Order: sequence, then C-alpha cells, then structure tokens
Amino acid sequence: ALTTAEHGVSQPAFSPDGARIAYVAPVGPAGVADDASPAEKRKPRVITNLKWRLDGVGAFDDRRQHVFVVDVDGGDAIQLTNGDWDDDAPAWSPDGTQIAFVSDRRRRRHDDLLRSDLWAVPAGGGGKARRLTRARGAAAFPAWSPDGHSIAFIGGEHGDEFWARSANLMVIDAAATNGEPRVVASGFARLGVPEGPAVAWMPDSAALYAVRIERGTGVVRRFAVRHDKQKAVLTGDRRVGAFTLSADRTRMAFVSTWVGEPSEIYAARHRADGRVTDERILSHANDELCATVALAGCRRVTSTAPDGTESESFVVVPPSAGKSKGKRKGGLPLVLDIHGGPHGFHPGASTTTWAITQTLAGAGYALLLSNPRGSAGYGEEFLGGCVQDWGGGDYDDLMAAVDRVVDGGIGDHAVDAAHLYVWGYSYGGFMTSWVVGHTQRFRAAVVGAPVVDHVSMIGTTDIPHFSAYELGGLPWERPDVYAKRAPITYAPDIRTPVLLLHQEGDLRCPIGQSDQLFAALKLLGRQVEYVRYPGGFHAVGVAPSHLVDRVRRTAEWFARHQ
Repeated sequence: ALTTAEHGVSQPAFSPDGARIAYVAPVGPAGVADDASPAEKRKPRVITNLKWRLDGVGAFDDRRQHVFVVDVDGGDAIQLTNGDWDDDAPAWSPDGTQIAFVSDRRRRRHDDLLRSDLWAVPAGGGGKARRLTRARGAAAFPAWSPDGHSIAFIGGEHGDEFWARSANLMVIDAAATNGEPRVVASGFARLGVPEGPAVAWMPDSAALYAVRIERGTGVVRRFAVRHDKQKAVLTGDRRVGAFTLSADRTRMAFVSTWVGEPSEIYAARHRADGRVTDERILSHANDELCATVALAGCRRVTSTAPDGTESESFVVVPPSAGKSKGKRKGGLPLVLDIHGGPHGFHPGASTTTWAITQTLAGAGYALLLSNPRGSAGYGEEFLGGCVQDWGGGDYDDLMAAVDRVVDGGIGDHAVDAAHLYVWGYSYGGFMTSWVVGHTQRFRAAVVGAPVVDHVSMIGTTDIPHFSAYELGGLPWERPDVYAKRAPITYAPDIRTPVLLLHQEGDLRCPIGQSDQLFAALKLLGRQVEYVRYPGGFHAVGVAPSHLVDRVRRTAEWFARHQ
C-alpha cells in the first residue's frame, strides 16, 4: 500500500506527470472506538458547536481532514495542510507545484453551513496555504486551467439561501488572494451536483465543460470563459452523473442513466468542435437485468395549477400496458411519486428510486414523476417557488399533474381514478403526509423518512439552518407558520392507509418524525404500519437488504389496498 493512514484516505488525484498522488485523510484521535471499554463508552460528550454531526458521517470527533501528497513509488507521505478545519477536493496546478483545495476556515465554521473558500498550497510541503476567494457561499470541484492562470469551480454566492438558489460556474485568478471570482455561467442546481468530476478545461484554457441539470436531465455543456457563449455537448433524455476527458481531449467517458436505462459507464469520441460521436457502453453492468426483464420508459407531460403555474412531469407506462393480459378494466392504476429536496428533481437517479419505479411499473402501475415548484432544472424562480410555501403551490402543482393524467389519460391509455396511490421519501415523505391530510383521493400511501413537525425537526436535524430558511425564520419567530406547514397538524384528516419507512440512524430527517406520525395515527385509530430499519443514514450507509425491503414493502402495500 502507498499509504498507511490510520483512518483511511479519499479523493485521490494524480499529479500532471503521474509521479505523485494528492489525497485527503483524517488526522487526530478517532474518538471512542467500537471496541472501547464500557467505561470509555460511558464518558459524557461535551458539545459546543451547532454543527456537531452530519448525516452519512455521524457525530464529529477531534479528527480533521487534511491534504497529503505521496510518491507513486512509495515513501513517506507529506502532510500539506493542518489546523482545526477540514480540507477537501485537492486539484493540481498544471506544473505540479501547487494544489488547490476547498476549506472553511472562518471563525463561525462550526455553526454555519454552506460556506467554503478556495485555497492553494505548495505541493512540495513546508509552505503556507493561501486563500483565493472570500466565502459568500460554498465552493466545490476546483479545476486548474491548462495555462495555470485560472481555477474554475462550482460555487454559490448566497450562503444558506444556497438551498434554493442556483450555483454558478466560476473562475478565479490562480494568483489571487481573497479575490472576487467571475461568473462564467449560472443555473447549476445544488442538489444536481454530480457524484464525481463536474468541471473540465479545454486545452486552450478558453472554454470549460460542466454538468448542468436541465428539465429533468443532466447535460454537459461547453462554456466560453470570456464570452457569453455555450454549446451542447451531451444532451438528450438522460442524466449524466459525472464525466472526464482524456489528456488529449479526443475521448470522453461518462456515467449516464435514465428511467428505462440503468446506470452505466459510457465512452465516446470527442472532436475538437465539441461534438461527441461513437458512444458505447463500457461497463455492461446491467446486461443480465436488461435481458431478463422489460424496463419501462417515460414521456413528458405538462400541467397547469389553479394560479397558472405550469409544471412538468414524467409519466411511466407499465410494459404490460396494451397487451391483452395486461389490460385492466377502468384504466391503469397510478402511483404519484414525489421526489426529495424539495429542490431535487425527477427522474431520480438513485438506486432506490430507479428500482421502485421499475418494480411498480412491472407490477402494472403507471407512475407520475412530477416536478412541482421548488424542483431544480427549471430556472431560479421556479427553484425557489416553494420556499415559505411548503404544502401550498407545490401541492397544487402535484394535484394538477394528477388531474392532467386522470382526465386526459396517458397516450392511448386511460388512468383509473379509483386506483390512485402516492409515495415519497424525505421531502417526498413530507409531501405524501401532507397530501393524505388534504385529500382522500389516494387508496394507500407510503411515507419514507418524512418531515411532519418542523419545530422538532429544526432541533434534531443535522441541518437546522435549512428549516429556518425554508420557513422564513425560527419557530419562536413564526410559530403559526411552523404549525400551518406541518403535516402532523392535519393528522386527524388522514383516512388513507399509511406505511411508514425510516432508517433509525437518519440524522437529516430524524426518525422521531416518523415516531410522531405513527403515534398520532394510532391514537386516532387509523390504519398505519411502521417499519424501522436499524442503523443507516438518510441517503447513504443503508444496507442493500434494507433498500430491497423498501421496494418490496412499497409494492406489497399498494397491492394490499387494491
């Protein structure tokens, strides 16, 4: 092994000459170990920071993540950064003398969210880190230009408003100190950031490639650095999750998925004019699945809410629709699938969402994947359309979408208005709880990891700033709003059978939210079941068996209430 870090390493990045690797690793004591003595585990934990835990990580200890460099031929690693802060996303300068990285080193770093700067440090060690930007938001995915003069990154300018404000593709002078970055392009969604490389320079340092979310798709566009010009590179109905270009820029590799197309790694020729040709699948990870089952595709539909707001949905028709044995008297049963966020978007690319969509379609259900106001990919005004209005216009958009397909059908297929179902996770769980508290048109509901009480949510989540921003203030400042926008307030009006699904280790939407709704519905004598999954977090660290169980239980719950 090249490294011997006690707590592991992550984010490796080769130097331009391939001789060294930069990476990040935790430094410092690891806190209480799993095999610690009972007495050690009983020691009290003293907490002084608001930001003391994070979903997907757990409670923070005294470790801090810093940047290291090691030779590929072996030898001792060099620690380049240190201090009481975390450093991430190392990126090499083209001459190999400096490394850019992301860090929040402000005094309020332990109490604020969504703030970070770009920094640079000499790659040989012994040098002092230099701050390039002044944080007004978060920075991510730094990429050094080939000429060494600039660093591009995806960044926000709105602090905690970044939840519902577009991020930008930005460029900063690599020699700057506390500099002001220049916006190259806007409209990048925070929740649409890919899980991998998101920015790439062209050899002449005059243009950038970046992934952007647009109307439910993830596309790659080419942006001129000095001019307001852009060009489509990878578009169409698909979601590109990450991409990379070969050193000579003649080949491109990317990850792509869509409703009827499971995630795969693709390769293609990349031409000098930006055209991409000769796409082919490299990974073939899902060939057996695709050869074994019929996968459902989707089509777009638009609908209009009572206030005139238009929204877009993706409708999935079951593969059996139109076949004699798959026809159903009265039309297709329909599942309204509500995405998370609220500033996420459909079609979802997560494994669970994709699996539930295909499982329910395979069982004969049509699905309505709606993007109500608040969804990413439709402009900044639409992105912020649900702020301080959870359960208002977003609910109207969803009901308008259901009306659209119930009244107008899906192509040649009628929809059975007597067999409607609804499910959602996270914000989708909030909205599912809200829906069944405001209408009885659905026969059954599956509520995953919801928010049902904003007051208890803000005091127990790992992101309390989020609730305060979305509701326009703190609970003691707006008590009426917190009550009005809470699904638990409308529990007496819920008559729909509800299945609750929640990970016990969820720190984003803590499991107490489901506890409250379950208790309320039981006290009211309603039909409800509650499944608590041990461990796991909100979106990561979930056992595959739990993911499979979620899908199975969702399908069984709807089948039980036909």
